[in-house]
Parts: sequence; structure tokens; C-alpha cells
Amino acid sequence: MSTRELGRETYRRIIETYFRAFGTGDFSHVQFSSQVQFLSPLSDTTVNGREAVSKFVRGISSRVSAVDIMSTAVDFPTASGVWQMTTTKGVQYTLHNFFRLDGEGLVYIRPMYDPKAVINDPTGLV
Repeated sequence: MSTRELGRETYRRIIETYFRAFGTGDFSHVQFSSQVQFLSPLSDTTVNGREAVSKFVRGISSRVSAVDIMSTAVDFPTASGVWQMTTTKGVQYTLHNFFRLDGEGLVYIRPMYDPKAVINDPTGLV
């Protein structure tokens, strides 16, 4: 794990590549740190490591039909982004992701979403 900064625009591209990957299912171009951790908003468990995180998010992406990136903000060593995913069931979720960054890319990912989509349609949950 490197503590050097890659630069604001580089991190913005990394985050946008991560968001777009949910629409394609291809996370091979996402710059995950070797120490990446993903905190699941539903189970409150942490998934650790590139392979495990990639596998986990690929599973989610199989149920996503569209992605719309609304904003990203980078202030090393943290960043955030707001985006929307539309599920294959036609339910749209607005998500906010909090990130920690390192010299390799995304080292910590914590997604949070608007609960209204779940309240309005519990069976539409990803």
C-alpha cells in the first residue's frame, strides 16, 4: 500500500470507472488498492481484498441495467460520489459512496443509499 497521492483527476476517473463498472459488470479496469475493503450497507460486513471485492460487486452488477453518475468530490485521502443505479427490475436507487484513497486507488468503499426505494418497493431490492 502506497501513501503517495495520485492526483485529484486520476482519483475522479478511478471513481467514475468504478461506478460505470456496475453497468457493464467489468471491474477489471477499476484501480482497487491491494488493501481494499468494501463495507456492505445491507449486511454490515466488510469484504476484504481485490479478488473478494471484485467478486462481490460483480454479483451486484448482474442486477444493474443502468448507471448515472451525478457527482464526485476528491479531497485526498478521502472522496465521495453520488450516483444512481437502475436495477433489472426497474427500481432506481440513489447512492452515496464514501471512499478512502491510497497510492494504488480505492482502499475503502462504503456505499449508502436512499431507503425510499426499499420502502416503496421491498421486492425491488438489488
